[in-house]
Amino acid sequence: MLQGGYPVEWVGRQAVVRLPGHIDLSNAGPIAEELLALISRGADALIVDMTATASCDEAGVQALVRAYRRAVASGTQLRLVAPAPAVRRALTLNGLDRPVYPSREAAIAAGAPGAQGAAGAGPSHLGQDLLDRIAGNLYHAGLSLQAALDSPHGADRQHIVRALQYLDDTIRDIRNHVFTAGGPEVPPDCGPPDGVP
Repeated sequence: MLQGGYPVEWVGRQAVVRLPGHIDLSNAGPIAEELLALISRGADALIVDMTATASCDEAGVQALVRAYRRAVASGTQLRLVAPAPAVRRALTLNGLDRPVYPSREAAIAAGAPGAQGAAGAGPSHLGQDLLDRIAGNLYHAGLSLQAALDSPHGADRQHIVRALQYLDDTIRDIRNHVFTAGGPEVPPDCGPPDGVP
């Protein structure tokens, strides 16, 4: 299905949008609007397929940053597919290096039930999954706190609460990994600091 000029496919509640070969000032605005509209439609995950994308300039990266911030604020996962080294480099330089997947199939599979810590995964795979989740959660926390700084007065509380939730998830992932790995016992949750819901 074409929506806003870019092919969109729905896989369950995951929207997969294919972007063109070159993303620059000439098309970055419409791309940003397309991604924001898909997030607003309630996608659980938005997969931005840049398999055909050979170049992405600063305007293109900023369109993705806008979508990433909106995704964080709405609770939508944003997964980027960017196999081209030049595109990955542009994303990395602008802090969008996670999560980036090598293929559309890998990005879709990441949202499948049981994708995290699947049975039969070896210890090194589980360790990498843990590191990926930690990095992702810390990145989301940073984006939420940045959105709090950029938001009008009064709206920042929601972003700060979301950032604290990401940090709590990260701590829980570390604790769960330590317990399953047979590491030293970690004290139970003490709850958030005083004054934080």
